[in-house]
Parts: sequence; structure tokens; C-alpha cells
Amino acid sequence: MTEAAVTEGPGEGTGLGEGVGDGIGGDVGAGQDGAAPGAGEPGRKEGPSGVAQAVTAILLFGGTAALLWGLGVFGHSTTPDGKPAACNAPTETDAPEYPALCAALNRPDLPTLVGLPAEHVSVAQSGGGPMTFADGTKVYDASAKVQLGSLMVQLTDNHRVGVQDSALFAQSKDAPTSVLGHPAMTYSDHTMKLSLGLTGGSAGAGKGGVARHLVVAKDAKAGAGSFELTVWRQDFTTPDDAALFRVAEQVLPTLQGWVAGA
Repeated sequence: MTEAAVTEGPGEGTGLGEGVGDGIGGDVGAGQDGAAPGAGEPGRKEGPSGVAQAVTAILLFGGTAALLWGLGVFGHSTTPDGKPAACNAPTETDAPEYPALCAALNRPDLPTLVGLPAEHVSVAQSGGGPMTFADGTKVYDASAKVQLGSLMVQLTDNHRVGVQDSALFAQSKDAPTSVLGHPAMTYSDHTMKLSLGLTGGSAGAGKGGVARHLVVAKDAKAGAGSFELTVWRQDFTTPDDAALFRVAEQVLPTLQGWVAGA
């Protein structure tokens, strides 16, 4: 039986931070996704409701990607000799930010940062593609995701969705926090377990494991935009928050758009 999973996202499936996973555990983005959302590429046409469009787009990205990844359609970049996987080459449907996001996330010390020093990255790829709305507005899911053993990690650049915006949608949210002097928040959602029934079992859906999200403002004043890290496990074990913060502290300052200083 082939299974995939997708995070329901804050606000009962709004799609913020939605992600998609391979096997039993799923994404963010993660709110799949993750699944949180790529809210439009700078310089592209944007409609008047950018945040709403981002939510809609990422929800659709995540639902489609969960099924495709579970079916094995997404390319795996695992090397045959067991060495860590390099990031998949970008395609024309990937967000322009994907190569930089993947390079920042797929770092040599990532296994140590997430608390799995004996593992290595077996998959490193884009988190989604573009969606064009009726008015011609094109929204990209600007994200990258990697897999280490049963752990999935996704990094998303939320162009138009700030920490306060995410807090409005997240249901299971924690007390406000900070990362390197930048306002931040953490929240949880559940992955949705999808049983595709391709090997004789019955198809269906049910609640999966817990995905943990960390949304961090790009500057100390919590201006527009944020970065989001999402972690979830295929074995349904609750991810380690300490690992989430370790990754954020090392990865986020290397990203374009991050403004250093408290």
C-alpha cells in the first residue's frame, strides 16, 4: 500500500506552511506543505489579495504534490553510492528562489543540526511550482525540502506573509518567541495520511503525525515577509523543537532577504 501525507495547515487546511511528504510522513508546506506559503515572486504581477491567493495556491500545491510524491512521480536525487544527495536541478516550473533555498538548507552539517548525525540527505528538491489565477496573477511556492531518514525538513520564503499573518491562521500556536533577535512564532499541525491502495489495500485518508513550524520575520521590526521552517517525521514521532531552532539559527542568516541585527 502506497501512502503519502500532507499537512492540514493552520486554520483547518488554509495551506499556510503546507508541505508534502514521501512515504507515510508528510508535508507545508507542512504548512505541504507546509506547507507556509510562497506568496508571489517579487516583480511579478500581484493581485490585491496576495495573502489570500498565497493561501489558496499553497493548499492546491500541497494537495497535488502529496499524491504525486506518494506515487513516486517526483524525482529522487539519492546517489547510488549512498552519498548525500545534491539538490535537484531547477525546472521551469520551480520558483526562482528554489536553487538558493535548497543550497542553504542542504548543508553538510544539517544531519547534526537536526539531531541525526548518522543520517544523510537522501532527497533534496523543490517544494512546488507556479499557479496562475483567473486575473493572470502568478504565484510561486518558493520552497525547498529535504529528507533525512524518516525526517522531512522544508524551508519556505513567504514574500507577503509575515509572522502576524501566520499567527492569525495557526490554531495550535505557542507563545511568541524570537530567533537571532527577529520576532518568531511556532505552531503545530497534523499531517494527513493518504493511503492510495496501489498494492491491493483500500484507499483512504486519516490523521497523520505532527508537523512543527517555525515562522521568523526577515527583519527585527517584523516587516513584510518571513521565512518558515517545517519539520515532520514519517514515523509519526513529534519533531524536536530544539532541532528546528538550531537549523533556523544557522540557515536563515545565509538567505537573501534576511536583515541582520536586532
